[in-house]
Amino acid sequence: MSTLEDLDDIERQEKDNKKDEEGKDNKENGAAGNGDAQMKDADEQKEDEEDMLDAEILNSSTRDIINRRRLLENDLRIMKSEFQRLTHEKATMNERIKDNVDKIENNR
Repeated sequence: MSTLEDLDDIERQEKDNKKDEEGKDNKENGAAGNGDAQMKDADEQKEDEEDMLDAEILNSSTRDIINRRRLLENDLRIMKSEFQRLTHEKATMNERIKDNVDKIENNR
């Protein structure tokens, strides 16, 4: 089973490869390109991603899928917690800034 970092690396490599291929296509077809061709390419890329994901999931064992789901749920929980912490910190900082602005106005 791959870790989330491995999966992220794979996704980044695929995106980089797609960008390289798109750059080559744009050079070959001219800078402007055809909107219809771009839409077809985007649809093909989505289908390729879905096929890759389906094949990966189909080849994985139940235990691997459950472990991956747990990893994702844990990451989601951590991200929610971090978001709440940052939101609270932002509110606290805004309050402190407001108090300091009031103090500055009173001292003038």
